[in-house]
Amino acid sequence: MAGRPVNPPSDGWSLTVPPRLWDALSSHLFLDGEEHGAVVLAGQAEGARGPRLLARELLIAREGEDYVAGEIGHRALSPAFVRDAIVRAREERLAYLAVHCHPGRGQVRFSRVDLASHERGYPALRQISGQTVGGLVFTPDAAAGDLWLSGGDRVRLGEVVIPSGNLLRLRPSPASPAIADPLWDRQARLLGDRGQEALSRMRVAVVGLGGVGSILVEELSRLGVGELVLVDDEAVDATNLPRLIAAERADVGQPKTRVAARNAARANPHVRLITVPRRVEQREALRELTLSDWIFLAADSHAARHWVNAVVQEYLIPATQVGVKIPVTQGGEIGQIHTATRLITPGIGCFWCNRLIDRTELAVEMLPAEEREHARYVAGVPAPSVLPLNTLAVGEALTHFLLATAMLHQDDRDLGSVIHRPRSRERHLQDARQENSCRWCTAAGSLGRGDHGEVAMRVASA
Repeated sequence: MAGRPVNPPSDGWSLTVPPRLWDALSSHLFLDGEEHGAVVLAGQAEGARGPRLLARELLIAREGEDYVAGEIGHRALSPAFVRDAIVRAREERLAYLAVHCHPGRGQVRFSRVDLASHERGYPALRQISGQTVGGLVFTPDAAAGDLWLSGGDRVRLGEVVIPSGNLLRLRPSPASPAIADPLWDRQARLLGDRGQEALSRMRVAVVGLGGVGSILVEELSRLGVGELVLVDDEAVDATNLPRLIAAERADVGQPKTRVAARNAARANPHVRLITVPRRVEQREALRELTLSDWIFLAADSHAARHWVNAVVQEYLIPATQVGVKIPVTQGGEIGQIHTATRLITPGIGCFWCNRLIDRTELAVEMLPAEEREHARYVAGVPAPSVLPLNTLAVGEALTHFLLATAMLHQDDRDLGSVIHRPRSRERHLQDARQENSCRWCTAAGSLGRGDHGEVAMRVASA
């Protein structure tokens, strides 16, 4: 819910929780003001600012059966519940995180009884599972964690991240007040100083640097995003010039990553830039995507959709697809134009669930370059593209990103995509569809697999 304090991304260990898992957990914990318990099983991955735990599965502890009166503390998970959960963590190679709640809202910490119970039980649980174990304590607006790492260390959890309608970050206590930079004064009047600081600590990837991607890079730089990852394997063509922001005729033949990086640095000399002149499915590009806080997909290939979708689901990184469709018949008749701003939210229905990836096209696009066109029955024809329609789609996408980062959306659960139809001046919201057996966006599939998922295997391959 909007109105929570904005917490910029922190360094150190974090836990990311998909929105639906968070809804189920918070509904259980904060049902009636009493203490309740659960276990979260989580994958693991490296992040831009430190190691990340990725919540994959929630095991609710039933009152009076799994969550019972403690021998020392007030309440505790039953031995049978703990045994079953830790065995599952070992078998699935997942972190075991015992969860309970405390009263209050804005800050939280473990009691002495909590910490003593960790010291009695977690060394043995870590030995049984061979994985990280730990405890989490929540209020509706705060979270603290005590992690016992598989390598033997014990560390605090820096934050819990929920990539929902707002990019919610829960900490033991709110972040310290930010120091305002006069450069961002007009933006900070909307976002607040903490909201502007949150942008400055974000690592955002843009996949595809054509007409849509170049506008994204321009605006993200001027908004003050701290780090941009620019992914595109193509060079500038003369027909790109009317739509590439700040491109010049001398840029024809230059890598699009080079032109985009130059433009970003011109717009914001302080932005940190990583250029990846590769196709998105190549290991260098995928590696950089897995280390991002947000991904903008501005490449309209099925391979790009598939691999960005895989990163979103396996690494719990939110993304936005930004695209424009201008149908033209062979006779030159213009059909119903539409722009699409699709949110790709971890665990909330993916590209595969919504029939947005064609298996045949994906197979063709994954072939080596010299084989790609030979495999098609019809050679590819460039699609129409004009700057104002690209700008319309980008404006919708970046407005959502900006408000989510600054915690300004009115509804955390509003994850619908936006379709504009400019010729009829219509605007529609579309909720994502999810298949229960999806191999990507459900706990039965790859959700939260992190370093044990398909993307990680591809990145690690020679």
